[in-house]
Amino acid sequence: MAWIETWTLGATSFNPFLLRLAVPLTSVLTENEPPLQALWHKLLGNLRVGGHAYAASQLAQLLPLSLAPGLVRLGVVDRFFRDWIDDHYRALLEKNLSELLAEAIVVEFEIVDIQPSTTPNFPAAPLKNTHLGSKLNTRFSFETYVVADSNQLPAAAAAAVADEPGRYYNPLFIYGGTGLGKTHLLHAIGNRVLEGNPAARVVYLSSEEFTNRFIESVRDHRMTEFRRKFREECDLLLIDDIQFLGKKQETQNEFFYTFNALHQVSKAIVLTSDTAPSEIPGLEERLRSRFTMGLITDVQEPNFEMRVAILKKKAGADGFDLPDKVAHFIARHVLRNVRELEGALIKLCAVHSLTRQPMTEEFAAQVLKDILPAREQLDVDNIQREVARFFKLNVDELRGASRIKHVAHARQVAMYLCRAHTRASLPELGQKFNKDHSTVLASVRKIELIQEKDEALRKDLAELKTRLGVDLTH
Repeated sequence: MAWIETWTLGATSFNPFLLRLAVPLTSVLTENEPPLQALWHKLLGNLRVGGHAYAASQLAQLLPLSLAPGLVRLGVVDRFFRDWIDDHYRALLEKNLSELLAEAIVVEFEIVDIQPSTTPNFPAAPLKNTHLGSKLNTRFSFETYVVADSNQLPAAAAAAVADEPGRYYNPLFIYGGTGLGKTHLLHAIGNRVLEGNPAARVVYLSSEEFTNRFIESVRDHRMTEFRRKFREECDLLLIDDIQFLGKKQETQNEFFYTFNALHQVSKAIVLTSDTAPSEIPGLEERLRSRFTMGLITDVQEPNFEMRVAILKKKAGADGFDLPDKVAHFIARHVLRNVRELEGALIKLCAVHSLTRQPMTEEFAAQVLKDILPAREQLDVDNIQREVARFFKLNVDELRGASRIKHVAHARQVAMYLCRAHTRASLPELGQKFNKDHSTVLASVRKIELIQEKDEALRKDLAELKTRLGVDLTH
């Protein structure tokens, strides 16, 4: 018999898919939930909680058709989407389905006419149709986006583009690390534009999808149709992960002309990337130049206050009152990735809803022990690495002779933290920083003095101590 994981949680709105409570598949069904829907429902939930939220949003567009021993058949809207899903997510689908059903599963795709009324009601946020490409997730709005110093400019710029597409910051180029909310802003822009004008032709897709559609169109001799859809029938172009265009010469050439066609008629273009245009390897100079015509802004890693705010807001949106101490505990341990924050919160609330144990720091530590990152031993090398990362430098610069103000300040902060939180002597620190011990002492005293009147420095030190695992209560 096939098996699936689930349980009943009473009145809570959380989806506790992570706990491993295997029961027969038939025991989780209701009158209106056939076996395949229950399986698909569970699969999407597991992917979201397991750190594959983007994959889940893509796979939610598939229609489960049939379930047979060793085989799951899924419906797709067209061959473009079929090939893209096949290339990117077949292995993930088969792995997770095999685990859920406790047998080896092969996935097959079939092109079908997917109507909104025939799509199962899964526990995903509603998806809003776009003119071409992927669908927009209505959960990603400006109202659900937490704004702080680290993302204030990209959020404001995105809102300006959404309110008057094509008038401001065209193109808008948003870059930053994984899981910091770039895709959220893309969806928020598209959703707001469609709210104001449901007839707007919004195109949202990744650069990989653009590449795949381009290749298919060349192969099938349908470039006229491809160009019409992207150049003439598009009011807003949203491209995620544009860095993957690097080194794809033919695709870059096509995108260059697509970009020009839209820009010349003031159609809005918004791009995201994991790095700035100047740092995308293999990107043609003419495209790099186009990307800098508007506004380039980065989403930085959330600081402690923002991480707490994100946790509180997301918990509140689901009707859960997260205690401050627990929010602070999670924020001290999950430091750089909003998706990881969400994953920790979902698991914590799921277990709490199931067990009804008091929501304390001790409870959170026990529940999250398997997903919280392990702390490195605090030593000079670790402090140098973390300080360099925080100030967007490399360790060699901290240890070097540069007197550039930004580098010198970071070096002094690193010396101060090393002196305060390791047992290294002044001569030993001098060796680590390639300075004499008197320079180290002067740097330590300078940071001690100016932090008393410099609030920004105190915030930086507090955040660095949090990242290093220093107990701020002592």
